[in-house]
Amino acid sequence: MSHEKLLSAISEDYYLNKLSFGEISKKYDISRYLINKYLNDAIKGGIVKIEIATVTKRNTQLETMLSDKFKGIHFFVICDGSNDIATSKELSQSAALVVEKMFKNNCSVVGTSWGEAIYSLVDSLHSFPLESVKFTQFMGENMKYNSTAGSMRMVEKIASKFSSEFLTLPAPLYIVDNDTRQGLYAEPSIKHTLNVAKKMDVLLTGLGTIRSLQSIPIWKENIPLLFPGLDMTKVAGFIYGRPFDIEGNILNSSDDKVLGITIEEVLNTPKRVCLVRSKSKTRAILGILRGKLITDIILSETLAYRVLAELNL
Repeated sequence: MSHEKLLSAISEDYYLNKLSFGEISKKYDISRYLINKYLNDAIKGGIVKIEIATVTKRNTQLETMLSDKFKGIHFFVICDGSNDIATSKELSQSAALVVEKMFKNNCSVVGTSWGEAIYSLVDSLHSFPLESVKFTQFMGENMKYNSTAGSMRMVEKIASKFSSEFLTLPAPLYIVDNDTRQGLYAEPSIKHTLNVAKKMDVLLTGLGTIRSLQSIPIWKENIPLLFPGLDMTKVAGFIYGRPFDIEGNILNSSDDKVLGITIEEVLNTPKRVCLVRSKSKTRAILGILRGKLITDIILSETLAYRVLAELNL
């Protein structure tokens, strides 16, 4: 087989037949390094042509207005589509383009949470080899097993897009008993995942509300145990498993039941990317912006207008 035909065959197996690096390595008896090199050579040589259609437009005026209000945060305001479904699709596709650029920019560890917004983002990502990037969970599972957007599925799903290594955190998001939680931190598999998570360059997150929490029966039934003494009327939203108020203050920092890296370690991540699709999360958005709990946010025009209107009340 000529070199050009080999490049074509490997490219077809990877991009069209969806074979993993491991399967291609076995089929052609070549190393993963060479697979990555050959796929890049195929693109450079014109054997493979990747076209990314930019179907969305950004409202730069709204981005500037929000940037003036919240210094240091990058805004991606996506123009509304013809209906809610079209807008959600455009948000997910735009978010995918944003994070793909970050993955390619000297990135080695990416953390991902879970939820429908992140699931839609991951689904919109384009497949290309990123063997030098590890994907990891940085907090436990949300226990929403009746959903396709569970946490362990998510980290595996995103890693499969790039033929990358992934690390899971096989434990619940919340552990009520402090001794049990501390004991789990000493377990080798959990300790290893969390040590990698502390080195995240980028993390992907959605934005939760009390309603999001209550949608998971096991958490709904145990709210007083998960957040002892917390006045739930002060909660504007949830991010990284933690409740926060309208000013962006984490409300349970002194009695945090989350199994994962600490909130301080989360906030040390250079790029914290939040995708928001729901129109009902205006107050939650205000909280994360005021508290600088994220560094980049992708949202719709409608949500951007609502945030600005809330500021002017």
